[in-house]
Amino acid sequence: MGIYSQHVGQYADAGLPVFPVDARNKRPSVKGWQKATPRRARGWATKSDLANADGIGIVMGKSSGITEVDVDAVGGAWITAARERFGDTSIIIRTASGKAKLWYRHNGEGRHIRPFHGLPIDVLGGGFTIAPPSWRDDLGASYSFVSGSLDDLSKLRPIRSDAMPGTFTRAPEAVQRGERNDSLWRYCMAQARHCDDVEALIDVAVTWASAFPDPLGAVEVERCARSAWQYESEGRNYLGLRKPQLNTQDKIMDDLIDQPEAYALYLMFQRWHSHRPFFAIAPRAMSEAGSPPWPRRKIALARDVLLDRGYLIEVVPPRRGVSAGHYRFSGEMPGSGHNHNTFPSSALVEVAGHA
Repeated sequence: MGIYSQHVGQYADAGLPVFPVDARNKRPSVKGWQKATPRRARGWATKSDLANADGIGIVMGKSSGITEVDVDAVGGAWITAARERFGDTSIIIRTASGKAKLWYRHNGEGRHIRPFHGLPIDVLGGGFTIAPPSWRDDLGASYSFVSGSLDDLSKLRPIRSDAMPGTFTRAPEAVQRGERNDSLWRYCMAQARHCDDVEALIDVAVTWASAFPDPLGAVEVERCARSAWQYESEGRNYLGLRKPQLNTQDKIMDDLIDQPEAYALYLMFQRWHSHRPFFAIAPRAMSEAGSPPWPRRKIALARDVLLDRGYLIEVVPPRRGVSAGHYRFSGEMPGSGHNHNTFPSSALVEVAGHA
């Protein structure tokens, strides 16, 4: 028997909407988990593939009556800091990786990913969480109750009223027909900065929009979320900001501004090879073809700058007179140490002022 089938009864008896999850990948094992009920939870346990699941998921928010403060850092000091901000609680959970979850009584909180600057804390009043004794086979550890248990659910208190920042003050229950799309899109724009990917933002949008007096259809909710995510991913999410955000291309330009040939070559490679796993760089052939119209040596030096600064990775080294080298783009933005938020030098400002 799997973890889910062994323990689903305890959660269902407590009236909690649970469902099977893949604990390692933190993914629901069933569709429609948002509509989980104790009865459906027991039904999933009768199916062998679901009964063997190693994780138990709980729908956060209104249906479970629980808001979770997820402390994404290891150490008792972080738990103490969370309790000081949100108030004391009778239920604290240790995750398989040694981090912590604090449960509170739901009081209308939404799903807020990293709402506090510099603090590794999420507030989950929507979406789902993974509950004890879910097992992470890759870590060889389980989720466990550090204090309290399911018997203490009735003792939960709401988080302190002054704990949450006013990131979005309007309640979804107040959104009426004719303003649903605009309100949801603006909410998604505000939340996109705290989401890891578009699927997480869609989950946030579904949770928030579900409280509309006249709910939007699922397709429309997803459309709003994807639109907001496109703005965020392109660095055009200026909603509520005093100054525009810098996108990835801005940062690359900052890092390579002292090496214009390397920057131009990088843009050319992005244009030609952005969807390829690797590509060849042959300075002599490129020079002879006039693409770019530089001497071979200049192309080779620009390539070497991109390698040194981590923008390219050598897959197969070149063999002089035999074959060109093969390269691929780095999967991460190189850490140059450049402060992208600094203002341009006074000289540059002066020149710009007289342009």
